[in-house]
Amino acid sequence: MIELENITKVYRMGKVAVNALRGVSLAIGEGEMLAIIGASGSGKSTLLNIIGLLDRPTVGRYLFNGTDTSELNDNQLAELRNKKYGFVFQDFNLLPRATALSNVELPLIYSGGVSRKKELAQEALAQVGLAGRAHHRPNEMSGGEQQRVAIARALVNDPWLILADEPTGNLDTKSGADIMAIFHKLHQSGKTIVLITHEPDIAARAQRTIRLQDGRIIAGGV
Repeated sequence: MIELENITKVYRMGKVAVNALRGVSLAIGEGEMLAIIGASGSGKSTLLNIIGLLDRPTVGRYLFNGTDTSELNDNQLAELRNKKYGFVFQDFNLLPRATALSNVELPLIYSGGVSRKKELAQEALAQVGLAGRAHHRPNEMSGGEQQRVAIARALVNDPWLILADEPTGNLDTKSGADIMAIFHKLHQSGKTIVLITHEPDIAARAQRTIRLQDGRIIAGGV
């Protein structure tokens, strides 16, 4: 379980302090599918970065299964992130010259000590319906297929939590619906999913929705 307690994030831009998050408290239970919605500049990406251990809060506590993450050093955070978190981005973030299989293998290479890298990557691709596209490169695939590869990459370490930042933002309506169907299936299988979106119809597919405005949760918190 993830518990955020009174999280505030302040960025310094010269002499100006920008409050990206203001006193956010949020609990995310195992197996939950949560959507974070809000206008541009509302703090959605900052909150996702903090949940994903990509950034630290200025003030507040973040507990992961009872562990206070502020007590972990950077190496410990990286290890926790690699083992327990999977990330899906709007722009796919695939290596352009690598095959789908090689892209999906990357988290296993970073974690080390996994002898079945190719087998696990193949299984992850099959899970998103791309078993037959393992040896294709990104420029040989549609946007929807590239996002499926990105989801497979997020799944390959069997993470506790999948974080998706506008996963349908660069896709047409049909491809976006296909991607959401994959997330829905993963949720039904017990995966914990947090996704950012600005599209109300996408957010409606989640189990719970929180709305951010000016760095504060104005609906759906804790």
